[in-house]
Amino acid sequence: MKISRQTFLQLFKQGGRLHLMLLFGLFLITVVITLQSAFYKEVAPRATVAYLLLIASIYTGRWLTQQFLIKNRWISTTLLFCLSVTVLSAIAVVAMAYLFGLRDGSDLSALVVTAPLLIVVSLISGSLVTATRIVIRQQIKEISILQLQAKMELNLLTSKLSPHFLFNTLNNLYGLSRKEHTKVPDLLLKFSGLLSYSLYSADEPSVQLEEELAYILNFAALEKIRMNDQLALAIDFPGPDKLMDTSITPMVLIVFVENAFKYARIARTDQLYISIKLAVAEELITFEISNSTADEPLSGEKVSSGLGISTTIKRLDLLYGKRYQLIYGRKENFFTVNLKIPRNANH
Repeated sequence: MKISRQTFLQLFKQGGRLHLMLLFGLFLITVVITLQSAFYKEVAPRATVAYLLLIASIYTGRWLTQQFLIKNRWISTTLLFCLSVTVLSAIAVVAMAYLFGLRDGSDLSALVVTAPLLIVVSLISGSLVTATRIVIRQQIKEISILQLQAKMELNLLTSKLSPHFLFNTLNNLYGLSRKEHTKVPDLLLKFSGLLSYSLYSADEPSVQLEEELAYILNFAALEKIRMNDQLALAIDFPGPDKLMDTSITPMVLIVFVENAFKYARIARTDQLYISIKLAVAEELITFEISNSTADEPLSGEKVSSGLGISTTIKRLDLLYGKRYQLIYGRKENFFTVNLKIPRNANH
């Protein structure tokens, strides 16, 4: 009983209602036309055969159109179309000849001509409906993608450099200028590079991986000032020779870095750990980051998911489709992210 119920409910998913409405509508038309005849009892079997052939032709046309649009095979689709017309026409001629009791060749000739024509019209009708529906769906999907892209671009703009980060960095730089002023010029240079990359390079479709890593290094250096000796930071990036001819979509990795520092700061431990690693293979970039986190998620926050990860996943889906792999989760007091993406952003 459970299986039959699931099967019944499945009919109402993915356009099932439209199919049921089509079947029911054609059935009503067939019934009305049949009942208008004074000999409806004799006409009913023929109308039933015509109804079934019509439905079979329409859905065969739908299937052929879907196969063609998905696989783009002209020859196989044409051959299947001709085969479908032949088989359905043969069934129509044999069934109608039997129901009408036709035996004379002259009587069959008209049926042999009209049956294939009706089958062809039904096949083409099913094909046109399906093609129109697929085109409309594609347009809706494209509009949805554009809306999502616009939303992500807005999120990206608002998350480039938060005012809170800017305020704390400037405040820390001011403190260092009074105590350890020799460190300030180098940190100001890093801060300048951070601003420049965030305001200009982040708008490009792709940047050199070396630029993205330099941005992360500058960000990490400024964040480490805020956390002082409490933070143990380990960064393992390949040398410039291994980064040559490697591009990446800007601001993809920084979200995970921001999360690592954010949740490391709220961890209730004396010593905080953040490890950032990146490796470049022939066709793949592997990025892994791990950070200390709180013993338990804070009230109202999901440490396991991380700020911005859900938005980043949507952005990765948009950029790379199924060509990336993202694994993240919490184990004991550490949260780890492992991301694998194609080596070049424009591929």
